[in-house]
Amino acid sequence: MIRLILVDDQLLLRESIAYLLENDEAIEVVGMGENGDEAVKLCETLNPDIVLMDIEMPTMDGVTATKIIKQKYPHIKVVILTTFENPDNIMESFVNNADGYIVKNISHKDLTRSIKCIYNGLTVIHESVKKIMVDRFKGLSNYKSQYQDILNEREIEIVKYIAAGYSNKEIGALMSFSQGTIKNNVSKILEKLEYSDRMQIAIFAIENGIV
Repeated sequence: MIRLILVDDQLLLRESIAYLLENDEAIEVVGMGENGDEAVKLCETLNPDIVLMDIEMPTMDGVTATKIIKQKYPHIKVVILTTFENPDNIMESFVNNADGYIVKNISHKDLTRSIKCIYNGLTVIHESVKKIMVDRFKGLSNYKSQYQDILNEREIEIVKYIAAGYSNKEIGALMSFSQGTIKNNVSKILEKLEYSDRMQIAIFAIENGIV
């Protein structure tokens, strides 16, 4: 039996999805929540196999909740189920170790099949999401295996922390630098790599084996 928590800020939607999922004898919805904070708390009390979670929610969004859950409970699988195909949300979800990313126009049959695949150790990515990821990675491939010629040791260390999800303030504390110094270094990294945001740095770190 797959023990599942369903998290979505729309009551009718989560109750409808729960009803459909529980028609499958292999799935049991053991808890429901309306935001990421509740998702984290439910994981602590219920220890589910899978969390099926929306992204855009009040109090705490699904991407942040995914990061916390995977850090605290790495054995719990987290699946994003959302209407949003935002490239940054997609990449950040996988940087934070999401086990799947599915959009809500999926059929009930395909959703239950996806949940079972993820439970058995596979990663499931909706076809439209896969295209977004491939396009993003193509734009990053120019620097593969060349990062040591581009970044100095301090910058590489900062890149590692960015990929791990740390803020400038947290990185400064870990490296014994001021927040302003880290901010300046991040700006230099963005300039050297010709990127526009921290998410691209995180993806760069993964693709080049820095983390």
